[in-house]
Amino acid sequence: MKKIILAYFLVLATSSLFAQKTNVKIKFTGATENKVFVQLPLDGTTFYPNRQEKIFDADSNLLISLTVEKIANLYISNSGKRFRFLIEPGDVSIKLNVAKKASDRIVFDGTNAVGQVALNTKPNIFYQTRASKYLTADSTVTGAMKLLETDRNKEFQVFDDLLTQKKISKTFYEEVKRDIKMDYIATAAAMPIQLFFDSQRPNSKVVFKQEFKDLWKKIYDEHPFNDLADLTTTEYYYHAQYYSDYYVGMYLKQVNGTWEKPDFNDPNARLKISYEGFGKNFTGKTREYLMASFLFNEIFQRKYQPILVELLNDFETQYPKSKFSPLLRPAAEEIVAYHETSKKQFANDQKFVPNYQQINTLDDLMSQFKGKTVFVDLWATWCGPCKAEFEYGEELDKFLKAKGAEMLYISMDKNEADQQWKDMIKFYKLSGNHIRVNPTLLQNLMDKLWDGKGYSIPRYLILKDGKLVNDKALRPSDKKLLYDQISAHL
Repeated sequence: MKKIILAYFLVLATSSLFAQKTNVKIKFTGATENKVFVQLPLDGTTFYPNRQEKIFDADSNLLISLTVEKIANLYISNSGKRFRFLIEPGDVSIKLNVAKKASDRIVFDGTNAVGQVALNTKPNIFYQTRASKYLTADSTVTGAMKLLETDRNKEFQVFDDLLTQKKISKTFYEEVKRDIKMDYIATAAAMPIQLFFDSQRPNSKVVFKQEFKDLWKKIYDEHPFNDLADLTTTEYYYHAQYYSDYYVGMYLKQVNGTWEKPDFNDPNARLKISYEGFGKNFTGKTREYLMASFLFNEIFQRKYQPILVELLNDFETQYPKSKFSPLLRPAAEEIVAYHETSKKQFANDQKFVPNYQQINTLDDLMSQFKGKTVFVDLWATWCGPCKAEFEYGEELDKFLKAKGAEMLYISMDKNEADQQWKDMIKFYKLSGNHIRVNPTLLQNLMDKLWDGKGYSIPRYLILKDGKLVNDKALRPSDKKLLYDQISAHL
């Protein structure tokens, strides 16, 4: 009996060595909002939905407690800025001045202080953008990979030097190096992917050379998806998705003559093929994480496809104890609610601009609102950040009505999204005036607001007496700052 008790306490003692409660105290300066999003590690992975909204106190302080074994990723978002810290066991204190330039934003009091700043100021170029740059600079595998390796080694060198100077721990160094390495592996794989798809386009003159086919295979052969520690890295999911969807699911089948072109106009078919691909091409914890990440990426785009509910049900059947499922289930229930709402009639305060399909210019549209102050929201059904701002719509609506001002939503959607546009007006309870652009109005808006060079949304405008008085208004989430902007034109 004594041996059993002794063994029990040895287990507890051992666990305490590897898992410790760590307190992170953060002081915010220059913040434009007191809302903070905190993303914590989950089950040994970086899973974006595991984020919490917190409010810092009257002195702009926030205390975060987390359990840390060896090292943990902690992401903090505030005032449009996102920070990443690698936390080892032991309490730390951080000062974040979000109003300063990147190199001066962080004062870190704790382990790896210099490394934490370097981590948040290292180059952050999207890997597909970097891949395109290398291919443009050199169209050969040897040349493009040399450019890639040069940039990768420069990033490595910063942390190599810090480790040599004993300014960062070995654990911190290994975690950063793992993330940089995965970023460049994903970049290397993105080069043949881009050439493969360019060669697939109708009437394309791009030749998918054998050397890039060989590179594609070499990358996956040398870096298989079997290291669970990689599940914390930034680009892991997308790297794995392209392997599953395009290398195994498309390219190899074309090589073997077994590929059947799916109906790409059927979103259900695409979603099911991708989901099942993760199930076939991965195993163990990696498989569970990737299937859950796929469901998150698709569900949280809020296109409300019912098949995603079916796929989540299947996932929960396969992984009844998964820690990922509770974070996905509420969004799946939102899909069900969305389709119930779509069956209802429009509310009395949801109005469509008369003959909106014949309105071809912003001037024509503004002329409909002479004598009024109007806040304009340019959005689309596919735009996640646009829909995230709808959370603040009820408060904005009350403000506008109290001031005698109006709301105008301009949808940038194409004709085929007409029904989804109308359904989302109901679901998000978008009170006010509505118009969906025709191609002529879309081009006119791009010319007026974006110099004819495409467009970026969400974007907000303020109209006064049929004229554009602010073409870069603040967002609804800015609340009082936006209300002050609008009030200046009442």
